[in-house]
Formats: sequence, C-alpha cells, structure tokens
Amino acid sequence: MREHLHRAFHPVSAHRLQRELEADPSWDKLRRKYPRGIKEVHRFGDTAFWIKRNVERAQDLSLDRGRQRHILDLGCGPGFFLYVAQKLWHTGIGLDIDEQAIFRDTLSLLQVKRVVHCIRPRFRLPRPEKKFDLVTSYLTCFHRLERLRDGNWRTWSTDEWQFFIDDVRVNQLTEGGLLLLEFHPQKNGELYPPDVRELFLKNRARIFRSRVFLKYS
Repeated sequence: MREHLHRAFHPVSAHRLQRELEADPSWDKLRRKYPRGIKEVHRFGDTAFWIKRNVERAQDLSLDRGRQRHILDLGCGPGFFLYVAQKLWHTGIGLDIDEQAIFRDTLSLLQVKRVVHCIRPRFRLPRPEKKFDLVTSYLTCFHRLERLRDGNWRTWSTDEWQFFIDDVRVNQLTEGGLLLLEFHPQKNGELYPPDVRELFLKNRARIFRSRVFLKYS
C-alpha cells in the first residue's frame, strides 16, 4: 500500500519517458532486427513495458526524490533500470555477461554504460573507481550453478553468499549504502533455501516478498 500511495502522490510519467525514446527511429530498426519469434528476445524492444516496470522499481527505492545516488546494477540486461535512474538525475553502471546481441544494442540506444563480467562464487566483483550508494540485482540468477533433473537449480551455499555480501559491503558500497536482491521463484516455488534466508537475516536484512534489502552502516 505504501508503494502505491507513493506512486500516486509522487507521479513519474513513464509514458513521457517512453515517448522520448520512441522519438528515435532506431527503436523501430531494432525491432525489425530482432523480430518476434527469435527466442523471445524481441520483448526487450518493448519500451512501454520496460519503462513502466522500471519506473515502478525506481519509485519503490525513492529514486524520484532525495539526493543523487551512484548505482551498480548487477545483471543489468537491456539497461532500462539504469536509463530510468539516469533520467531521475542519478548515475550508474551496469554489470552483466555479454551473450545477447540485443542487449548491446539497447544499452547503446539508452546510453547506459556496462562492465562485462561474470559473477562467480568466491570471486570478488570488479573494484570500482568510485563506490556505490546502491547496488541492485533484479531477477537475480547469478547464484544459479546448475540445472537439476527436476528442473530446479543448485544454488550458492551460505558461505558463498556470505563472501558475496562481505565483498559488496567492503568493496562496493559507501557507508549507509543499500544492496537490493530481488529473486524469482524456482520451479518448486522456492526463492532461496531456508538456511540462506537465515543468513540474510543474520546480516540484518529486511525481507519483503521476493526482495532482500541489506543496508550497511
């Protein structure tokens, strides 16, 4: 309810942002380059959907008000979250692997900077030139190690998660910074194992639905 009230009293026009993008004919060229049916990658050319979704994400983090923040978006994909954040006067860098050609094209059109990097267990993230006020990971999947026969995934252990959390805390975030992890459920409906949940709570996380917030002071 608080999220809906915030959006109602602090409106951000997703339609205006999307209209500004569509003024560039390059988006029509992109959709022709990646037509429907090519492994569904065409959906990343749906500017109306992705702008609206990421305006909501930005407002949930109160990026439409308050001080300017420097953001690291893990698994940035096509770059729409950072694009919206930049339109709200924040700065940011994406981090992701380089597998989808359409992501290279959308990142270029959105003028979002990306560092190509594969997140692996017990390996530190690239050391930034400037620490971040906010580290986000939407639809987190970097912790997935291998697909099991039942269709679910073997994921990071608590020790591997603690290494990642400590690395972000010490090397990525400013004092008072926030790490947001948003999970999507496995085939069995699980977001993360019970012992991982306990680890998040041990690290003073706030858990709300599929999202885990870790604030460092």
